Amino acid sequence: MKKAILPAMIAALLATSAQAATVYDVDGTTADVYGRMQFNISDDGTDTTGKGTARMGFKAKSVISSHVNAIAKGEWQINAESSQDKTFSARELYAGFDGELGSLVFGQTYTAFYQTAGVTDYYNSWGYNTFFGDIDPYRQEGLAVYSGEFSGVSVDASYQFQDDTQNLDNAYALSLGYDIADVTLSGAYSVAMYDTANDKRNFALSASYAMNDLYLAAVYAESDQTGVAEVKAYDLFASYNVIEATTVYGGYGFKENTTTNTDEVDEVTLGAQYAFNGNLKTWIEYQADMITDANDEVTVALQYNF
Repeated sequence: MKKAILPAMIAALLATSAQAATVYDVDGTTADVYGRMQFNISDDGTDTTGKGTARMGFKAKSVISSHVNAIAKGEWQINAESSQDKTFSARELYAGFDGELGSLVFGQTYTAFYQTAGVTDYYNSWGYNTFFGDIDPYRQEGLAVYSGEFSGVSVDASYQFQDDTQNLDNAYALSLGYDIADVTLSGAYSVAMYDTANDKRNFALSASYAMNDLYLAAVYAESDQTGVAEVKAYDLFASYNVIEATTVYGGYGFKENTTTNTDEVDEVTLGAQYAFNGNLKTWIEYQADMITDANDEVTVALQYNF
């Protein structure tokens, strides 16, 4: 999958834990702590706002045998500026196993569908708006997720247990990817079954290309839930590392509700990032929203990772 061939400049573009510090390492058990502090200034043509956020996380691993490790991860997003705003939301929380045959984790994380559809999700401020929600549930709780790679073929499968808050009986997803030189081709299929609604079926096809400083990716996806909506969407992304510390990137996303014949997403996003060092980076992103009566928006941000 894309994880195996991602160039260094893409890893630098999105990394939030590349500088993780090992705080414990004894007898085959390790624990890493990482996080970031960020400040955004955004202008949507009507108001200019400033907002600070933070993210904290840890990863742990311990040896079970020569072939299998126990693993765990916890990551939280924090609204960091106001003492009156105590929002503290979990992004990923899971525990499981990792070994020669792949990994199996249980908890809250990304569904297998994301492994195909997420190849364009590389913006700093925006991104994944094309598929989020009605096509891909993104991160979910109550998951069992398997990931493995065998001779250039990646396999990801997830199962979500019953969730009464979403009226969900259960859901499953499967993603298969294949690397051909610098190109990764991938396909995904998912089904969500509800107690009082028809099943929701999604599929996606993606292709990505990575070589040196250039990364290109494209995704096409559909979602169909009888009696609710049929949705078709595609997303394009490109990134290029101009010089060692500067990356430019951009893309186009489109989503149409074919049941009502309305465009739900029609946007161009452009960005540029500069890394002061391995910890501190800044970027500017501009999003042109071509939906009628929608406003364009620009964001400038500073982020420190540790």
